[in-house]
Amino acid sequence: MELEGKLLLEEPDPSKSDGVREAEVKGKSTLDYFEKIDFEDSALTAAGRRYVEAKVENWISGSASSQELRPECRETRLLKHDGKWQQFSENEALTAREVELVQSPVNSAALELLLPTEAAKPNATWELSPSDAAQVFNLEAVHRSTVTAKIAKVEKGKATVELSGELQATANSVPTTLKIQGNLHVELASQTAFITWLGLVIKEERDISQTEPGFVITARIRLIRTETKDELQITDAELRQLAKTEDPGRWLIRLKSTAGRYTLLADRRWSIYIDGGEEAILRMVEKNSIIAQCNITRLTKLDEGTQLTLEGLQADIKQSLGKSFESFLESSEKVTSSKLRLMRCVAMGVSEDVPIQWVYCHLSDDHGQRLALIYTMGGNVTDRFAAADEQMTSSFEMLAAPAPTDVPTPAPQVSSKPTQAPR
Repeated sequence: MELEGKLLLEEPDPSKSDGVREAEVKGKSTLDYFEKIDFEDSALTAAGRRYVEAKVENWISGSASSQELRPECRETRLLKHDGKWQQFSENEALTAREVELVQSPVNSAALELLLPTEAAKPNATWELSPSDAAQVFNLEAVHRSTVTAKIAKVEKGKATVELSGELQATANSVPTTLKIQGNLHVELASQTAFITWLGLVIKEERDISQTEPGFVITARIRLIRTETKDELQITDAELRQLAKTEDPGRWLIRLKSTAGRYTLLADRRWSIYIDGGEEAILRMVEKNSIIAQCNITRLTKLDEGTQLTLEGLQADIKQSLGKSFESFLESSEKVTSSKLRLMRCVAMGVSEDVPIQWVYCHLSDDHGQRLALIYTMGGNVTDRFAAADEQMTSSFEMLAAPAPTDVPTPAPQVSSKPTQAPR
């Protein structure tokens, strides 16, 4: 895939223009993988993939970046999760950028949904239903589809099908419009009709969301497929069983701060918005609404062997919250699996007449390194937060400082939104 266009970002200064600023973007990605697909009653249930290559290069306002799938994550499983097809690795949690890397604009496992359900002759036309379009183009929902397909010619056992039309859809919980133009080749494989080639031009306009910029882009996609011997060590029955079982752990992602020197696991609703090394902001977003915010701050290092007490942490919290503080709901301390001392306090209070809950987590090691994770949320969303901090702190690991000759590159600010706590 090759794409070009512009990103749409919220202008931090509302007095400027219409509140939106633009950044030129170009990108190129290559995905090369073996895929095994399981169907039940003609419906896609699950798929397994083994990547030979998965990489992307981006240029945003002249700054280049790249991402490649780690070797330990190159075997993935594709299942329906939160209304769309998503991948995970059974060996190691994917990073947020790896999730985006393998989430291509066209879902190859659902590609045959582009074909008619009944035998068709040359010049025959049919429409792509909204539900099928959502699966093929990796969208949360399609509200209106005018995409039509037509058999342009049949030659030497190969049919050429033309595609064109528009989708009014939802992606990442915001409106998006896709204009699609292209064609595909169909041949008869060992079991059914099989799409061997797909070439598309997709022009998409997507609104800004709480987790991603909006964009106006043109993507050119070329997909080549061939039927081959089984290259994955998983059976159809095992894929089907995966689809029938629920395991929240499979959808965890690894969030890593090179500048802040730590890593942790979190569910896919969490994203890093600002990472300045000494301070970072993470947000939990669900259906384009901010549920909670986590501020991670590296604290002053204590003398080796010295520790802050739980009573001392409570006193610091009371002083920090001032008149907003009402009471502590709970307080505890323990040692995590990575040998970090964790103190956790849950406080209730009011800010500008709005009930607020704070979760304060203090992590420290025996060498005096300390970090604070402060979670802020409205009192009416605590059930949706569901003690997410416990997963994050229990998997939290402090990384070693780089060698003196190494200079870590600070992660860029990826959102221009205000950083005040959500209400």
